[in-house]
Amino acid sequence: MHGRQLLLSNATYIYITFYGHIYLIHPFRNYIFDMEHSKKILELKKRLVGIKPLEDEPEFFNSEETLVRFLKSREWNINETEKMLKESIEYRRRIRPSHLDCKWCHDRPGCHSMRQVGFDEAGRPVIYSNFAQANLRHNTSEDTICHCTYLIENAKRTMPPGVSTWVFVIDCTGMTIQACNPKLGYGVTQVMANHYPERLGLVICVNHNPVFQGIWKAMKVFIHPNTSSKVKLVKSKSKVKQTFLEVFPSELTDWILEEMRQNKIKPLPSTQREFWNKPSDSGRHDPRGCSSYIEKYIERSEKENAAFEILHKAHPNIMDSIKGKVVSVKKSSELEKKSSPCHHVDSCNSDSDEEFEQIEMLDIPDEFKVPDDAVKFT
Repeated sequence: MHGRQLLLSNATYIYITFYGHIYLIHPFRNYIFDMEHSKKILELKKRLVGIKPLEDEPEFFNSEETLVRFLKSREWNINETEKMLKESIEYRRRIRPSHLDCKWCHDRPGCHSMRQVGFDEAGRPVIYSNFAQANLRHNTSEDTICHCTYLIENAKRTMPPGVSTWVFVIDCTGMTIQACNPKLGYGVTQVMANHYPERLGLVICVNHNPVFQGIWKAMKVFIHPNTSSKVKLVKSKSKVKQTFLEVFPSELTDWILEEMRQNKIKPLPSTQREFWNKPSDSGRHDPRGCSSYIEKYIERSEKENAAFEILHKAHPNIMDSIKGKVVSVKKSSELEKKSSPCHHVDSCNSDSDEEFEQIEMLDIPDEFKVPDDAVKFT
C-alpha cells in the first residue's frame, strides 16, 4: 500500500493505492472514495458553478459532505443528483430551514413531544418522541414537517466532525391514527429523503401494537429499501434494553427506559405532560433529556440565553421555559372529544416479537392513506 496527500477542492485527502486500486480517504470524515467517485464529486461541483450561494449557509453545496450524501442517495448517478441537489438548494433558499421555529409548539405548549435528548455511542444525536406526551391528537404534514425540520437543523449543530446522521426513538405509547398514519408518515419521509438524504442513521420503535404494525406495513412500500432497513421494531421486554445498550451509552439507556416507564402512568403526571420544565427536585427524573445533554446544551443555554441559541436550540417549549414563557398547560376538552384514539398501547408486556410477523394489512380510512400517485418501492 502506498499513500500521499492530494488536495481535492478545499479538502485535503489521503491518496492511497492498494492492489492496483486508487482510493481517496478524508482524514476527518467517514469518506473513502475510488477515483471514479472522486471524479463525479468534482463534476457535480462544476455543474453547480454559477448558482448563487445560500445567504444562511454559503458553503452548503460546495461542501464535499453535502455532495457525497446526495450522490450516494442517487447511487452516484450524476444527472439525477444534479437535479435533486439543485431542487434542494432552492428549497433551502425559499424555506430557510435553519431559521424555522415550530409555531404550533409556541401556540400550544406540548403540541409535539419529539425532542433531542442525548447522543449514541457514535456521537449521533438521539431524538425521542412519545405520543402520550403530545398535547395534540390530530397532526398534519405541515406542523409535523416543521417541527421535525426544526429539530434536525438544530441537531446538526451538535454533531461532532465525522458524524452526519441521527437516531430516532419512537415510543408508541398513546399512539392514535390521527397522530400517526401512512399519509402523515409519507409526507415527512418525502421531505427527509429529498432534502436530507443519507442523514437517517437508525429508527427504533418501541411499545408498538398491531395497529402500528399495520400502519408501518402500509407505509413501507412507499419508502426506499435503504431507508426502511434502518427502522427497527422492538417489542419484547428483553430486547428493548438489549437494543438500547447496543447503541446508546448506559446513561442514555437508563434515561429512555425511565422516560418510557413514566409515560405509561395513567393519568400522565404533570411533570411528564410538561416535559419542558426543569424538575423541582434535583434528584428526580428530568424529562428534558439525559444529564450530559442537559448540562452541555440546556444548562449552558440557561446561562448564556440568546447568545447560545445561535448554536443549538432545544425543543421550542424548553426554550420558552428557559425564558419564563411557559408555566403549565391544560388539555382542551374539545380537542379530546374530536380525537378518537385507536388502540392505545399500555405496556410492553410480551417477551416475543413473533406475533408481529403475522399482522395483516390494516384497513386505513381514506383520509389517512398515502396519495394514489405516490411512487412505490416493491
